[in-house]
Amino acid sequence: MQAFWNAKFQTKNLIYGEAPNNFIKENADLFLNLKTVMCLGEGEGRNAIFLADKGLEVEALDISDIALLKLRRRAKESYIFVKTRHTLLEYWEPDQLYDAVVCTYLHLPKENQNMLFEKSLEALAPHGYFVAELFSESQIHFESGGPKNIALLYDLNDILDIAKTLPCKILKLSQEVIVLNEGDKHVGRASVIRIILQKLDHSPIVP
Repeated sequence: MQAFWNAKFQTKNLIYGEAPNNFIKENADLFLNLKTVMCLGEGEGRNAIFLADKGLEVEALDISDIALLKLRRRAKESYIFVKTRHTLLEYWEPDQLYDAVVCTYLHLPKENQNMLFEKSLEALAPHGYFVAELFSESQIHFESGGPKNIALLYDLNDILDIAKTLPCKILKLSQEVIVLNEGDKHVGRASVIRIILQKLDHSPIVP
């Protein structure tokens, strides 16, 4: 798997472009009063650099060391710092709680998709946000990027069922057709699932 992604990122160009994901950018106000953010499956760092440039403490996780090298170079050129973590999501053990966890187009097999939501919520501080944009199963009918294997795409009802088991409030969960313009790999009409979850505060109530 690492070899697959390293081969994809082995190019001088940024394959998903420099600009942050539009859904992350449109919800930038969510991050205004936050301090720490984890970006999962962050690749070359377009979201991480966008958020770090706003003054947030950002950590980025990815399977590809080549992608993370590009991220660090770009961050240095922008005079900002992004902490990087080279590992699989399966092996990620959060060593702190984050105010937000961000994830765009992380392609996981069906049997690991629960883990994405469970680990992300576990890593959030109370009232923290999980913000994600993922390709829906309907993306199989579009030519704008993403896996051509439906087992690596997401089902809205499955995500709803997962969210119901977690300590969170659903602020947004929708399947939408949008137009992508993200580098060379995400271009054209696409079917995505947009998600904003807020972790509930389970601290005891003092009488």
